[in-house]
Amino acid sequence: MSIRKPDLRPAPAREQAGAAARTRMSSQRPPIDHGALKHSIGYLIHLADLANMQSFGRMFGDSGVTAARYTALELIGSNPGIKPAALAAAMAVERSNLVAIVRFLAQRDWVRTKAGPNRREKSLELTAAGQVMLADLRGRLARHDRELSAKLSQADRDALVLLLGRIVRA
Repeated sequence: MSIRKPDLRPAPAREQAGAAARTRMSSQRPPIDHGALKHSIGYLIHLADLANMQSFGRMFGDSGVTAARYTALELIGSNPGIKPAALAAAMAVERSNLVAIVRFLAQRDWVRTKAGPNRREKSLELTAAGQVMLADLRGRLARHDRELSAKLSQADRDALVLLLGRIVRA
C-alpha cells in the first residue's frame, strides 16, 4: 500500500492542478449510464443535496458553522424563547443530538438559555453576538443559494422551491 504525500503547493496551484487532473481522468473514462437513476427523484435529490453541502461548506467553512448549527441558530433567531424540544422537532433531530449543537452556539456566546416557568423548562434566545453572527450567516446563505441556483431562471427556482416544499410536507 502506498501512502499519498500531501500536496504542499499554495491552494490556487493545488486547485488548478487538481482540476486539470480531473479533466484528464474524466476524458479517459467512458461515460457512465445511470440507468433508471436518471429519472429517480430520490437519486436526483441526493445528488442535489451533495452539491448543496459542497457549496455550503465553501460558504460557511471558515465560520465553523455546519448546516445543523446554522439551522438551529436561524430557528432560535426567528423564534425567540423557543424550547429545546420544539427546536429539536423543527430540526427533525433527537433532543440528545441537539445538546452538542446548542453547546457549540452557547460557547461562542451566540445563544443563551433562559429559565422557564419551572426548573426543568428552559428556553433559547440569541445574544447580541448571535444576532450579529446570524446576520453574517444569512448573507452567506443568500450567496450559497445564488451559487446553487445559478443555472436556473427565477421561474425555475420558484417552481423548485414549491415542489421541494410539497415533498418535504408530504
